[in-house]
Amino acid sequence: MTTIRHFPFAAHATSTATRFLIHGRGGRLIPRGAGASFWFNPLGATISEVPVEDLEFGAIFPAVTADRQEVSVQAALTVRIVDPEAAARRMDFSVNLGGGEWTSRPLQILHDRIIELARQYAAQAAGALTLEALLADGLVIMRDAISRGLAEETHLAEAGILVAGISVVAVRPDDEIERALQNKVREAIQAESDRATYDRRAQAVDRERAIKENELNNRTELARREAELVELAGANDRRRTEQELERDELRARATVANSRLGVDARVDEIARVAEAENNALAARLSEYNGADLPALLAAIAPEILTAMPRVESLTITPDMLAGAVQKMMNNVREGAAA
Repeated sequence: MTTIRHFPFAAHATSTATRFLIHGRGGRLIPRGAGASFWFNPLGATISEVPVEDLEFGAIFPAVTADRQEVSVQAALTVRIVDPEAAARRMDFSVNLGGGEWTSRPLQILHDRIIELARQYAAQAAGALTLEALLADGLVIMRDAISRGLAEETHLAEAGILVAGISVVAVRPDDEIERALQNKVREAIQAESDRATYDRRAQAVDRERAIKENELNNRTELARREAELVELAGANDRRRTEQELERDELRARATVANSRLGVDARVDEIARVAEAENNALAARLSEYNGADLPALLAAIAPEILTAMPRVESLTITPDMLAGAVQKMMNNVREGAAA
């Protein structure tokens, strides 16, 4: 607000750094600048105070989508007056020389004008889209539509007004549709949660099955190794038995060979003894062949007596002795002849 002090025949005006003062005198506008301080004659003078700080305008306005659904758009706009003199010519920023307040509501008028334009362009953008598409990318769509529309408004540029920033905070449907969409989203989230739960259970089942398969494979591998071990032990026992049988067979063959050698040696010995006895008997018989009977009886009498059983007492008659001696001599001759 401009501070105006009155003195006799003169007045003094002072503004802040965010307010641009324009002094009107004699049909001419004299720019005094922001934060100006000057003397003026109150008679026939006007002072316009144009704000040069960033003005923040916010509004919530409705729009209808292509599928006839109503949405509310919440937007915030930053407006800046870049040409205060041009703005003072297009809008009434004059102040009361008595107290320094605006004589009208220029900022409210500017707000209504800017918001009405933004509402128009937002409604055009919403009418070209369905509710689903608008809710999906509504913030960007609305911001771009409002920004392009306001940039094309030439009368704003001619009035020295610049829309420095546009922010669309929210695009919301009516309460019933929003609750329905929330329920849909909740159901989708719940379904996704249930699906994740089922997936975790399926993964747990798969892991359990994999563990069981691994255990079964381990048991199968253990059984196979045990079978190989049993087969190897059986092969070792069989080989050991075969080796023992071969060893026993070799031992038996050696025993038989030794027995055979002993028998052969015994037979050879008996044969040699028999041959020696036959030679000795032949030699004796050859000696007995030319001997007379008394000498022959005397020679063989010890052997006859040795071969005969022991007799405690014996009575021999001449007849018995002559017959026996004759029979023995016949046997001896037959043996010598053979």
